[in-house]
Amino acid sequence: MTMTRDEIKTLLDSQEIEFRRVAIDAVVMSFPIYADLFFSAFQKDDAFAVQMADAARQWMPVLRDGYDESVIPFDGSVQYTSFGTMAASYSVFLQEMHNYLAGLDKPTAQKTINTLWHHFPGLRIDLKGKTVNPKPEEHRQLMVFVTGNCNLHCPYCFSKELKRASISKTDMTRVLSWAQRQHVQSLLPCGGEPLLYENMDWLIREVEQRGMKMYFATNLSVPLPQIIMNGDTDCIEQLHVHLTNELFHNERLMSTFLNNLRLCRENGIDIILRGNIFGDDTEEHYNEWFRIAKAHGINALNVAFTIPSHTGSNSFVHIEAIQAMIPRLKRILEQGREDNIRVSLAKPLPLCVFPEDLATDILLHDMNAAFCNVYEDEGMHNLSLSTDLRFSPCLGVDEPSVPFADDLNWENLRSIFGPAVHEMQSRPLLDRCSNCFLYDRRLCQGSCLSYKQDSRKGGVRCAD
Repeated sequence: MTMTRDEIKTLLDSQEIEFRRVAIDAVVMSFPIYADLFFSAFQKDDAFAVQMADAARQWMPVLRDGYDESVIPFDGSVQYTSFGTMAASYSVFLQEMHNYLAGLDKPTAQKTINTLWHHFPGLRIDLKGKTVNPKPEEHRQLMVFVTGNCNLHCPYCFSKELKRASISKTDMTRVLSWAQRQHVQSLLPCGGEPLLYENMDWLIREVEQRGMKMYFATNLSVPLPQIIMNGDTDCIEQLHVHLTNELFHNERLMSTFLNNLRLCRENGIDIILRGNIFGDDTEEHYNEWFRIAKAHGINALNVAFTIPSHTGSNSFVHIEAIQAMIPRLKRILEQGREDNIRVSLAKPLPLCVFPEDLATDILLHDMNAAFCNVYEDEGMHNLSLSTDLRFSPCLGVDEPSVPFADDLNWENLRSIFGPAVHEMQSRPLLDRCSNCFLYDRRLCQGSCLSYKQDSRKGGVRCAD
């Protein structure tokens, strides 16, 4: 049904949320016809502005956050060969925004600018100098590879080169004390299989007593620590549960897995399932992912193409092989929609390998991880500590690395890792990146940084 401008304005003023949502959708989908109605929502920061912003970020992904605030303001005269339609839409958006702001008195214009800056991180570089806002609060988390031991040793695992050793309780106590002094809020035990860490019950209790939270990835096919089985802790916020090929071929492991999954759900632990695409997976495996999700009331599934390990000796999916696997990914996305299970991409991918309509659909439905959050907190968001007690910027990047020392502090490490992460994220992955709108706006870093590190070593050809 087509609505008149007066009807839309009436519904926008309605106290009924559903009526207002219909009008908001009409405004954002018919932009710039209703540009004035759109921008008027941001003259004050209230529930109306929140609703309009939520709808707009779905309509135009470029309004969301990117990974690098050093990008230059948008130049609408550039002719992009990738995602040019999106660039043209953004050019229209900016023009309508500036036209609207020019018609406001100075205080109202400034209030509107401040509100737009708050709701649309993607606009901030284009509003630079027009508003002053505080930096977001830093969240400090530390990933600790507590053990290199695993019961599966999947051939595609990026932790394949980890030493089959564990961090001693003495060293782990030093690490926890260091983390507490550095005001770390979340500690993430990694592996190998972290549930095989012989001091896991003790570690969970220590993390809890020191006021930190915990989440981690696990294959969930080994006995649970007693503290988790008994539901005797509140510090574990979430588990990322890997659905490995090895599980589906071993009845004993699958039985343990399903029982553990049930216990975790009963004890109120949030679960996100993780499926890996690596070449030997089949549609039967995908069906099993969704069957498990539905049987246990889990509505989130992360999917990733397997990434290179530190040396590239694992079975990973090369960048140039991704395109051939797109039909598999499309099948998974379609199944997720049929089963009402949210499917998202867990690792950054070059979105230009998809047909543009599929890439845009992935962006619009916020299913992508076209860039990772390692850039946050100035390169310290994914700080990792290996089994041999060396710090690195994230799970997939082991260079640069710094030996653990009690007198190190967060700022020491930030000064080393921040520039390294920035350089790696900003380096183009493919020749065509120079003509891509998403790359220019830092909405696509090309791939997981492990590919870029490996390309520097000559292990993966990152070119067309």
